[in-house]
Amino acid sequence: MMQQQQHHTLGKAKVGAVAGLVAGCALFSSFFAIDQQLGIPNGTFYKTVGIPMGLEGAEAIAIGFMAHMSAAALIGATYSAAASKWRTFQVITPPKGILMGAVTGLIVFTVFFLPINHLIMTPAIVAEFSITDQDRLSVEELEALYSLLVGSDTVLWYGLWLHVLFGTVMGLMVSFILHDDYKMVKRIKGFW
Repeated sequence: MMQQQQHHTLGKAKVGAVAGLVAGCALFSSFFAIDQQLGIPNGTFYKTVGIPMGLEGAEAIAIGFMAHMSAAALIGATYSAAASKWRTFQVITPPKGILMGAVTGLIVFTVFFLPINHLIMTPAIVAEFSITDQDRLSVEELEALYSLLVGSDTVLWYGLWLHVLFGTVMGLMVSFILHDDYKMVKRIKGFW
């Protein structure tokens, strides 16, 4: 019985990982749109993950993209596995999936994005300005990083918006994929 429950939870986690990847891909272009809004080169948001690791250019963008997609899959897997464990959180209808996904996006923004942004990413970007190897980053890249620091309020608002949007897409995808699993579940007022 216990092994069957673990297999069930693992299956739901896999569904969630796929839904998280779909939501992550859906938001991929949004990062480039934000770069354009802030007047910085395309890929700067992804570069902020790779640059502190000593990477530059396309390598920094690729590492940033892979980190974001890995996080999206992990969030999706956790979301779906948790939703399968507790009846209150079961994603039995698309509206409930969207709502639960949006709440998940808010939680991820608050618990993970804000601390990582303030305690790790911002100090790492600031440190780039004091590194003695001035040839490592181009003037354009340094200006883009500076723009991110100056526009940090805008970055936070976009971050909040994108995390909620990510969650809604992820929740919708989970509800679509798991529809057959939950179509016989008794609903309270058709929603919960």
